[in-house]
Amino acid sequence: MLSHERIWSAIDQLAQRNNLTASGLAKRAGLDATSFNRSKRVSPDGRKRWPSTESVSKILAATGATLDDFLRLIEPREIDARIAAVPLIGSESAAGQIGANGLPSHGSVVEEVMMPRIGQERCFAIAVRDGALAPLYRDGDVLVVSPTAAIRKGDRVVTCLGGGSILVAELKRRTARTAELRGPVPGEPDRIVPTSEIAWMARVMWVRH
Repeated sequence: MLSHERIWSAIDQLAQRNNLTASGLAKRAGLDATSFNRSKRVSPDGRKRWPSTESVSKILAATGATLDDFLRLIEPREIDARIAAVPLIGSESAAGQIGANGLPSHGSVVEEVMMPRIGQERCFAIAVRDGALAPLYRDGDVLVVSPTAAIRKGDRVVTCLGGGSILVAELKRRTARTAELRGPVPGEPDRIVPTSEIAWMARVMWVRH
């Protein structure tokens, strides 16, 4: 439902996403700086004032947002309650630094992909390229992984080593000193990796082939 409160809230959120105040957003869009002031959202006699379609069009153009983006701000739960957007990086960038928030650094993100929402875990996606994760995954596959999800024996994980290489395998055992990974090909020996050599380890949450 397009309510007065939700539309104004969407404008405030759009401003915040662009590190602006409501007044700053109005000025960027070429509008009067007071156009979105809270005092102007209700008239002195109590009537609700609505932003014009022209004003909405101008703030979308000024921020690069689409009408669909704006509608998601108005009705976030009804539009994408089961869908989430996660940052996507190429497998060649997966060795990059993962921040304290559990996500890759901004410079390595190439776009966002839509995926089923997976609880409250922090996730990002890896696009497999150049046979980097063969034989378990092929070029074109997209792995959604979480560095913050709990990892248990038997989970498939992406492990980034300190030297910059990455590998995917099933976790057999993990101690304070080592991680034992099952060989991806039957007959291959398991690999024991010292914890000191692991830059980060992320659980594979979902795969799109």
